[in-house]
Amino acid sequence: MSPGPLLRLLWLSAIFGYAVYHRGGVDVPEWDWCLLALGLLALFSWWPFKPRIAPPLDRWFAWVLMLLPLYVAFQLLPLPQAVLRVISPARAKLVDAVAGVLSGIGWEPLSVAPAVTLEKLVTLAAYIVVFLLVRELAWSFPAQPFSAWVVAFPLLVVAAFEAVTGLTQAFSDVSVPGVSLAARGTYVNRNHFAGLLNMAAPFAVVYPVAVLRKNPWMRQLSVRSALKISLGLIVAALLLLGVLYSVSRMGILSCAASLVSMSIVGVGAGLSAHKKWLVRGTIGVLVLLALVFLAPVQMIMRFAELSSSENLTPDGHLALWRETGSLIAAYPVFGCGLGGYEAALHRYKVTSPLLSYDYAHNDYLQLLAELGLIGFALLAALAIALVINTLRLAMNREHGDHRYVALACLGSFTAIALHSITDFNLYIQANAMELAWVGGLAAGLAAYTSGASEAESTTVQRGQRDQVPAD
Repeated sequence: MSPGPLLRLLWLSAIFGYAVYHRGGVDVPEWDWCLLALGLLALFSWWPFKPRIAPPLDRWFAWVLMLLPLYVAFQLLPLPQAVLRVISPARAKLVDAVAGVLSGIGWEPLSVAPAVTLEKLVTLAAYIVVFLLVRELAWSFPAQPFSAWVVAFPLLVVAAFEAVTGLTQAFSDVSVPGVSLAARGTYVNRNHFAGLLNMAAPFAVVYPVAVLRKNPWMRQLSVRSALKISLGLIVAALLLLGVLYSVSRMGILSCAASLVSMSIVGVGAGLSAHKKWLVRGTIGVLVLLALVFLAPVQMIMRFAELSSSENLTPDGHLALWRETGSLIAAYPVFGCGLGGYEAALHRYKVTSPLLSYDYAHNDYLQLLAELGLIGFALLAALAIALVINTLRLAMNREHGDHRYVALACLGSFTAIALHSITDFNLYIQANAMELAWVGGLAAGLAAYTSGASEAESTTVQRGQRDQVPAD
């Protein structure tokens, strides 16, 4: 393990920790520092004369990954009004309306908020840098047992400190009757705090299992292994309690879904089909019971209020989603521009028209509204390909430790995929950076195991040729 990858990992970890500490990176000045640090790290890592460490991405994956920021850049490209009327009539109407008031309106971009789209483009490029850097790190480290986990440990360290901060908040005002703060750590919103912990928790849950796999019957368990298992369980407990005391309903449901999905994929080796489902069902019931008995009173009360939730009133999420649907229908193909949701939604606001909403509280709807069908399809293709490769590795029992890391990545994907239905975690810079980190880790391990399998297959074929007797 050379000091180069380790230095890059520490540098990247410091950037991620800085973003999390500063309210998840939502403040522009602090996030600008993160962007600058990421740019310097990319320059340091990919200087033109430095050889690449990891193998190239699959050709089609690389093309889609490259096309995504180019597509957002296309949303910023000034176009003549005649072209806008064909490819984006709603945008053309806005331009015509402004042209009736202001003179000198000529070519205009697809984005309704070009300045915001430019900021989002730079941020998107930063996420791609994180993905590629972590992919190379994941390729660099797995030469030794358990070293693949090194790339995931920074996520656990940062999330553990955040969980401690949140739990301290949750128990800080218990002396005041009727007052109890929800855990939110350094975040503004407790749901995004839960989203951060949910993506890290699978690694803390799976790591003790991976260590224990070396000693399935606890025979000759070394002190070092016992400490690893204990530390992993402590971190897992901190993260799960942090999610519970965030009082985030979708946060806890996402956490439960993550644990259940990992049990479905990872449990049951060597068992018959009905015994596998018996074990998996037992784990699901245990997870449910644990959530019920460990959940704070505030969480139970929030679930009890589901029938009268504000989300089901005309001013709630459902009304906002319907209005977002109208926005999607107006900009179906090319979208209103990445980051242009708030500016474009005003025209389609029916309920509370004087209120401004910068997020749809549903990442899928907002991305579809901003990117359109073309951009959303590019993003979905990347996500689906990554999940499929991760699932294959998680189900492949020939790759040992890499399989367990992939299983944790799969649990992380499950958590954020479910949580994004009712929130905007992907628009919180630190959380999106964490997702890019997990994606890069999964992609790096998949590339490593694929390369190892191809090398092994080549060796076997050569051996078979050498054994063929000469004529």
